Amino acid sequence: MRKLMLLLIMAVMVMSIAAPLNTKAADDLTGHTYEKEIRELMELGVITGYDDGTIRPERNVTRAEFAKMVILSFELGTDAASAEFKSAALASNTTAGLTASFKDVPMDEWFFNPVMQAVEAGIVKGYPDNTFGPNQPITREQMATMVSRALTAKGYTLTEGEAAPLDFTDLSTILKDHVGDVQILSHLGILKGNDDNTFKPKDSSKRWMVALVMLRARELVFPPKPLEFQASLVSADKTTVLKHFETFDEAKSYVKTNSAATVVERANQIVWMEKGIIVTNKFTEIYPTTDLKVIASQFRPYVPAQTELKYLDATAGAVKVELAGKVGYVSQDAIRQIPEPMKKGQSYYQVSEYGSLIHYLYNHSTGSTVSMGIIGKAPAQMVVGQKYYSWDGANFSDSAGKNVTEAHQYFNKLPLYTPTNYTAQELDKFLVDLFPYYNKVQAGKTWTTSPLAGSGKFFKEMESTYKVNALYLMSHAIHESGWGTSKIAQDKFNLFGYGAVDADPYNGAYSYATFRESIEYAAQKINANYHSVTASYYNGSVLGHKGVGMNVRYASDPFWGEKIAGHMYRADINLGGKDINKVLLGETTASALNFRKDASTVYAPLYKLEMAGIPAVIKGTVKAASNGAVWYNVQSENKTYNDAFVHGAYLRELPTAK
Repeated sequence: MRKLMLLLIMAVMVMSIAAPLNTKAADDLTGHTYEKEIRELMELGVITGYDDGTIRPERNVTRAEFAKMVILSFELGTDAASAEFKSAALASNTTAGLTASFKDVPMDEWFFNPVMQAVEAGIVKGYPDNTFGPNQPITREQMATMVSRALTAKGYTLTEGEAAPLDFTDLSTILKDHVGDVQILSHLGILKGNDDNTFKPKDSSKRWMVALVMLRARELVFPPKPLEFQASLVSADKTTVLKHFETFDEAKSYVKTNSAATVVERANQIVWMEKGIIVTNKFTEIYPTTDLKVIASQFRPYVPAQTELKYLDATAGAVKVELAGKVGYVSQDAIRQIPEPMKKGQSYYQVSEYGSLIHYLYNHSTGSTVSMGIIGKAPAQMVVGQKYYSWDGANFSDSAGKNVTEAHQYFNKLPLYTPTNYTAQELDKFLVDLFPYYNKVQAGKTWTTSPLAGSGKFFKEMESTYKVNALYLMSHAIHESGWGTSKIAQDKFNLFGYGAVDADPYNGAYSYATFRESIEYAAQKINANYHSVTASYYNGSVLGHKGVGMNVRYASDPFWGEKIAGHMYRADINLGGKDINKVLLGETTASALNFRKDASTVYAPLYKLEMAGIPAVIKGTVKAASNGAVWYNVQSENKTYNDAFVHGAYLRELPTAK
């Protein structure tokens, strides 16, 4: 007996192993051409399946079924209305001996309520013999009339006069009572003709056909909520929306996982892309955090319209960018994202046949390119005729994106407390010999002499008094005043543009008694506000760019520092090259970095540099007496002292173009 029981158990186990898993089988709608549309109506409760689990998309729809679908699709029926219909029917049955409003719609049938609701809504009227024909197939012309009346009941009206005339070849076969409704629904695109340009008004309608009609009509009454974000495909000239999403994150996730989509859009503006370039469309600040809040002492430069920024990433409200080697955030409404396929050009650098570096700026609105002229010495690795690209003017790549070299412009990164090797007489010689406007009209005047001639002694005087490089002061004055020819320079002796606000530069500009007074005012302000380690605008005592130096907060022009450094370079070339690469430059590699009075931490710091990347003049190296660690002896950034020391681990020698 036990042996028999064991055999039975084993047989059951074998049968269990051999039997397939009980998985849910696909229904008869799976794979149908209009599966999506039918399932959408099923989710709304407009179409239901049958007791045996089938959907039967090819089954003809009856008039009663269609009446129910219309009521549900257009949300015309209510439970209260159903109760009223039943009460009215009972009263009618009691007083008049009638079973229902239609002879063939008894109260105990499932379709009683929806048909009565359709009557109440003015959608159906029945036949003259007081029948409804609930089990008859709904014809195409009847469907047109019922849907047209449902649209009217929901407040959407369109007259025959507003609709395009019908041109079906079987137009004459449409009953007169239905022609207007067919015309309206055909005009709205809810009902369409056949490929042979017939309408076939007496044909029945299958469940999938009804699904299409209901969804098209519902979009007029219940227009889909516009989804804010779109995943789109980018071509050279346009974007094509592929799918809509409610949230930015959903759209971004879709793009990142679908090769067909490349950008996220909102209101026809690209707000996220896989790769491309950022261009500002107005004056804007670069914020330190993604919420675009101002944080005291944090990196926060400003730039004008048409400034190129390196694209890193984006959220719905902000774009993460790199500007001159520093990371920050800009508002979505302040910039334009240009994906790679849409990019028509980009700013670039080239080396001249004489070994100088020329910067070309591309305007993304006009498609034009302008030269900034010679800005410094070209790195030795550059080849004449090739284009090179850089986000900070120091790290260059080729057109394929391959890194070529790191080479900083000496005068752009030279700490400006360093004195020039040129005398006042040599500076005057440059101001006379290289004055570009001899016998030319500039600012309404024909020039026969250089207006800045004789100013060399003033630049050198301020260099001695305020420890601000005289070659820099001269170059700054040349840049801001057009070699001293500007109207405010001539009328107000203002060489540096102080007070000349954009709204009214001439009237706002300060007036001085002499050029010397203007030069001294500038030297004093620059020393106090930009070259003092505790000053609010201090970002390093160099011209720099939007990542470091005076340019961070002195001028909106991202290449202001580069332009003045270019003047210094050209002056140095013409005067004999006494300055370029004459001191060794370094760069801090850590923030909150202390500088000491000797190669130790015994004494309190002389000063602290809060941000990394500040250039310094390296005088030499020493070894700490305590442990033999290498320290750099640098020119003190605090002008109270001549020397300062910093641990060798926190300063690197800066490669300059040679």
